[in-house]
Amino acid sequence: MRRIGDWFGGMAGLVLLALAAPAMAQFPGAAPITIVMPYPPGGLGDYFVRLVAPKLAESLGTTVLVDNRPGANGAIGTAAVARAKPDGHTIVFVPASTVTTNQWLMKDLGYDPLKDLTPLALVLAVPNVLVVNPSVPVQTLPELLELARGKPGSVNYASVGMGSSTHLQAEMLKRGTGSGTGIDIVHVAYKGAGPALQDLLAGQVQMMFDNMPSSLPMIQSGKLRALAVTSAKPSPALPDVPPVGKFVPGFEEMPWFAFLGPAGMPPDLVAKLNEHLVRAVRSPEVVKALEARGGEITTSTPGQLADLMKAESEKMGRLIKDAGVSLQ
Repeated sequence: MRRIGDWFGGMAGLVLLALAAPAMAQFPGAAPITIVMPYPPGGLGDYFVRLVAPKLAESLGTTVLVDNRPGANGAIGTAAVARAKPDGHTIVFVPASTVTTNQWLMKDLGYDPLKDLTPLALVLAVPNVLVVNPSVPVQTLPELLELARGKPGSVNYASVGMGSSTHLQAEMLKRGTGSGTGIDIVHVAYKGAGPALQDLLAGQVQMMFDNMPSSLPMIQSGKLRALAVTSAKPSPALPDVPPVGKFVPGFEEMPWFAFLGPAGMPPDLVAKLNEHLVRAVRSPEVVKALEARGGEITTSTPGQLADLMKAESEKMGRLIKDAGVSLQ
């Protein structure tokens, strides 16, 4: 989680997204590419990868599948990819927390993010937005903080899992609300944004930090109320919604997403996947869809992504230690 501009079980979860068949242009080997999405349907990652998969299939001239394997803040699906053959046919699409935070919270993670995975491409940066159910009697972030202070433990917040940006940003809010007093809000962890948003809409929880492209349609329809964004400035998609940092000094977070493969992938294969992934995410249709929802296509080389993962891992380790966040 940081600024980047300065840098859906069984077979139902396996969806054939696209097929392109020119034999001479096929990706190495006849097997399809499977993109593991380690979260359930309904969140930004699932939405984005289903936009990109047909473009990647077209670019590589092969079949691309999306396989949802949710659980443990993305660790279950990511661990499966870490164990896969390094032939480029099994890759994973993850938010930053899956490879920069899980290792500091989970004893049996099943993979070492920096040793067992091959960085392929950074592709997306997006602010989170703090949203509440409209039944919550607040219109602004200061009013929410006042409500939480006046009724400690009465406000529940949803997250997509322990260690996710949606979890840690709420913890940062708890601890950074002035004079060391903080606020008492209760964490309710889910397996992904889909079920978390479902309960938020139903009023089972009161608030959530969510990726903006995921929540924006519900904000625009009035089903959720946006109080603040985590970026340094208001988002063009929500120009009237102020940054959290306006009320909580120093609060600025910009989550990112990336594609990774198993460790041991040949350099020429890594370079080829990077080239075609970047081409796919920069297709006009993908860019337009993400920008309309407040997202920003931000790409990198594999080496740049490796450096970012290392730096972010060190940063999140310090944050988790300092905040005293632990598994519940």
